[in-house]
Amino acid sequence: MLSSKLTLSGSHSVSVPGDKSISHRSVLFSSLAQGRSEIHGFLEGEDPLNTMKCFGNLGVSFTNLGKGSYSVESPGKKGLTSPKGELDFGNAGTGIRLSAGLLCGLPQIQAIVGGDASLQKRPMARIIDPLTAMGGEIRSLSGDGRAPLKIKGKQLQDYKFKSPIASAQVKSALMLAALSSEIGLDYEEDELSRDHTENMIRFLGGSINQITPLRFQMKPPYRFEGGSFKVPGDISSASFYIVLGLCAKGEPTIIRNVGLNPSRVGIITVLRKMGGKIEIADPRKECGEDIGDLVVYPSVLRKTEISASLIPSIIDEIPILTIAGLFSEGGFSIRNAKELRAKESDRITSVIVNLQKLGVSVREFEDGYEFDEISSLTSAKIETYMDHRIAMSFAILAKLSGLSFSFDDTSWVDTSFPGFFEILKTF
Repeated sequence: MLSSKLTLSGSHSVSVPGDKSISHRSVLFSSLAQGRSEIHGFLEGEDPLNTMKCFGNLGVSFTNLGKGSYSVESPGKKGLTSPKGELDFGNAGTGIRLSAGLLCGLPQIQAIVGGDASLQKRPMARIIDPLTAMGGEIRSLSGDGRAPLKIKGKQLQDYKFKSPIASAQVKSALMLAALSSEIGLDYEEDELSRDHTENMIRFLGGSINQITPLRFQMKPPYRFEGGSFKVPGDISSASFYIVLGLCAKGEPTIIRNVGLNPSRVGIITVLRKMGGKIEIADPRKECGEDIGDLVVYPSVLRKTEISASLIPSIIDEIPILTIAGLFSEGGFSIRNAKELRAKESDRITSVIVNLQKLGVSVREFEDGYEFDEISSLTSAKIETYMDHRIAMSFAILAKLSGLSFSFDDTSWVDTSFPGFFEILKTF
């Protein structure tokens, strides 16, 4: 296995930006609620800021109070108005999919929602089909199930749906459609996906009838008032420094104020199975979400089997888990992760191409890849494929290996983790 060239001479304390998923939702829910809300700890990355800008164009007022804090004034869902131009979500897949659901259920709204070249490659049929079945009028302008999407808001109908994929974005799009159109929703999935939307509904006083762990029902009326949203640190952002702390030598790394939603801590579960020593200090709750400080100790990692049931909770962290695999006894294997091909890039291809450039022999599958234990790498130019997580993962590898990598472009990192490289320089 690779041996880390990075030695930490003293314990490092790191704070990561606010959770991207919850930041998006804080914009949507404060826009649904009539009156004044506050958001604190908001991730001021390009993706959530694009979502905020789009709802500003729908009639919501956001005032920046500094340091990730905003005051929000909303006319409420019935007071939202059609935008004058296309709503540009940039690279925010969460932003466009969730917002599309919300807008589909508002009869007064007509809008075109789109984004950048990367976003336009991502599949939207997964939300178009069920939203259409609910009575929504939403279509792909290109005709291939991709953005931009044209939406004409409608009064939707009660809907029962069993999702063919475990996707928090699909689930949340339908939940927001139900909320905006005041209809009932019966939703079921095969694997548990992230439940940030459910937590936010409960935090704001709404109720969800949890029939089984994988099935729930929602029924109107839905009444939300303005609230105070406190966004915890993003565990997906923390994952890069968790892996760095585990694979480095020397002293522990402390990552403060991290969201520890049970549907998101698969990264900790997998790394502990690999032999990583990770402790949770000062556990607490904010905005309906579990939060704590992570203490990460340098550890000897080993290859482990990652079960299919864990994939939904680690899907965004698989690129950085792969980097941990390079420093593991026995190598690394990931299967049952075909969803990786529908992210900001085809992450199976993106990871494999770059590993091969570094001299790693990788076996590719339709739903993943694997490689045996390795002992050395060569320097190379990393292709980021317009994907922030690919850029950050290989930047962590460069730091740990001591090799000099060049990157085609790292500007994508600002979509989710502004300041990432400044923090990395402190190690």
